Amino acid sequence: MRYLLRGLGSLILLTQSMFASASPPVAVPTIAPQPTTCISSQFVVTGDQYWKTVTLKLTNDCSGPVNFENTTVTFKNTSPLNTSFWGDFAPLPYPDSPLNISSQPQSDGTYLATLNMHFTAYPGTSTSLPVGRSIQIKYGVGADTHIDGTVNVYVGGTPSDTGSLQLRNATTKPSSVTQTYALVHLMMNGQKISEIQLPWNTTVTVPNLAPGAYTISPQAVTDSAGGVYQGSAVPSSVTINANQQATSTITYSLTQQTGRIAINVQSLPSELTGYTTRPVILVRENQSGSSIAQTVAWNTTTTVSQLKAGSVYSFSTDTISYNGYTCTPSFNPASLTAATTAPSTNLTYKCVQVAQDSVTLNVTGAPTTLTSLQVTLTPNNNTAPVTTTISLANGSGSRTVMLTDGVIYTLSSAPVSGYSIKFTPQPLTATPNATVAITLTKQGAGTPIAVNGQLTVCGTKLCNEHGEAIQLKGMSSHGLQWFSQCMTPAALDVLTSGFKSSVIRLALYVQEGGYETNPAQFTQQVSSLIDQLTARGVYVIVDWHILNPGDPNYNLDRAKKFFTDIATVHKDKNNILYEIANEPNGVSWATIRNYANQIIPVIRAIDPNAPIIVGTRGWSSLGVSDGSSYQEIVSNPVNFPNIMYAFHFYAASHRDNYLNALDSASNVLPIFVTEFGTQTFSGDGENDFAMSDRYMQLMATKKISWANWNHSDDFRSGAIWTTGTCSRNIWTDDRLKPAGVYIKNKIQTP
Repeated sequence: MRYLLRGLGSLILLTQSMFASASPPVAVPTIAPQPTTCISSQFVVTGDQYWKTVTLKLTNDCSGPVNFENTTVTFKNTSPLNTSFWGDFAPLPYPDSPLNISSQPQSDGTYLATLNMHFTAYPGTSTSLPVGRSIQIKYGVGADTHIDGTVNVYVGGTPSDTGSLQLRNATTKPSSVTQTYALVHLMMNGQKISEIQLPWNTTVTVPNLAPGAYTISPQAVTDSAGGVYQGSAVPSSVTINANQQATSTITYSLTQQTGRIAINVQSLPSELTGYTTRPVILVRENQSGSSIAQTVAWNTTTTVSQLKAGSVYSFSTDTISYNGYTCTPSFNPASLTAATTAPSTNLTYKCVQVAQDSVTLNVTGAPTTLTSLQVTLTPNNNTAPVTTTISLANGSGSRTVMLTDGVIYTLSSAPVSGYSIKFTPQPLTATPNATVAITLTKQGAGTPIAVNGQLTVCGTKLCNEHGEAIQLKGMSSHGLQWFSQCMTPAALDVLTSGFKSSVIRLALYVQEGGYETNPAQFTQQVSSLIDQLTARGVYVIVDWHILNPGDPNYNLDRAKKFFTDIATVHKDKNNILYEIANEPNGVSWATIRNYANQIIPVIRAIDPNAPIIVGTRGWSSLGVSDGSSYQEIVSNPVNFPNIMYAFHFYAASHRDNYLNALDSASNVLPIFVTEFGTQTFSGDGENDFAMSDRYMQLMATKKISWANWNHSDDFRSGAIWTTGTCSRNIWTDDRLKPAGVYIKNKIQTP
């Protein structure tokens, strides 16, 4: 908060045409299960010519502990491996699941071995493997046939040390195109990871990607007149690193191309007798990533046109899983140069028989008015997702599906309004007679933490642990150095239980008698308040309240020390958000970004899961108060996953150009309004509830979270309590100022 009487900066007038219209919420992309690549593996074989003991050592080389509660391990062998295993699992408890290894034949002549482990913690133990610690899995064989370098470890929930990919569609929807999105294919090592629906002129973030090299293929879009808009990705190949975010920009243009390629498809394999679906081939230009999806027929040659003559194209299509067989595609040649003469490639399939498992899906807790729930299981073996509909009666229902043994599936479902949906286990490894519990919980039941769990940034939204976009609403404290007497247990009870706040912001000033005067005391004060608010079940924003000087780098060393101390104590909590610079001012976005690039790794090295909020230029106005705009952030974002950008407004001062900036920026950037008031930017003056309502409606519609300034009894109109309330420790509604009455109502309004 700034109480200095300053100008608003250059107030630029922006026409409505400069802003993108509000887009519908963008769904979080479904990602096929991926291994946790920072868990290393080593095989050791001992024994004689008659019998051997094979030990598979798994070591946590990630940046933090990894929860092994529900874990699957796969590796390849040159011959079938079907046996039991044992091991040394300390410091984890011993697994309480059947300790069996099974294997499935692969199209390359190898056999994929799969084993599952479930760990249950009891007093004095944990299911999380600390950094640097190892467990050992052991089994006995007459002949060892394992293949080094093929081990993959899949842990339940969000994998450790993942990165993310930000995809930006920079093209406005052509008037002749009816499709509201572009389809982008994401591949890794030839495996389809996800198909992302990327709306026009919108940014989507693909979360939880395992480190590695990925290719990006925007699919061509056909307009109503038959014209083809070719997509291009820059870059079309990216490397994902742990705790980092890569970016790629997608553009579309209407082009006429003369290049062609012919695809010869074999006759339907005998193993697929009865299979009626035709293959869909993704034809991808290697340089730009532009792709065309072409449906082909069995025992037929299909010519793909509208290709760029002279460009090299590669081919891919899904593996087919049908009637107990898995058929893997192969193209010969694997790539071709498009030409007017249509050079050809041959598509053939190799089929192997695999075991199928009966898996039961059990739904509970659904609203009694819901008659069915559609569930999708996305596999990790490049086959098509399995979709089934479960009939429901009185909120419950079951259905059995057949899944390929040993394959790992991510579960998702159609959303149910007003309910969160949890899958246990997630992901699922198909085993004989496995069961999945699908539990629906009515939102609002329990504390905010109990309902939502660990928060993450998904696309432009803040999402709960179930992947659902949510809106946090609550209060910011005033400066803790001035108004610590307002943060009593009784006051916290009123803010959480009375107001129903889901988030409280702790404003720790650095200067003005704040942190710099007594770091240890203020760190302890913030830490204690975090504990008290956690016990009340709400989320906490730890606000590093820089203001004067406005360059966050001035306090860089202090910030590193403070966030190291706080994150170390509270790293295991799931309700913390870090706001690393309250209101940068007098500096460029590049300066702020440089500061963020130095502070974020400090926090992530200790707490890899907490969302981090980055202040923006011009007193966190997205640059508007400095005559700039959010586009400077879009052009040069902070390249870390799970981050948001701060926006502050004061309704009586910040009019339509600020409101429009928030509207437009939230279409392409994850925004958290960590501070706002119904008055002027000084925190005082008349309330403008009419303008405040316009902001409130926008934030509710787009699920933009917010914290109001401020919870104190300061004399200004922005403090919600009348003077003397804090010293008396009396928190009744008759002590609220008009702004307090207004804000309490808005927090409690769904």
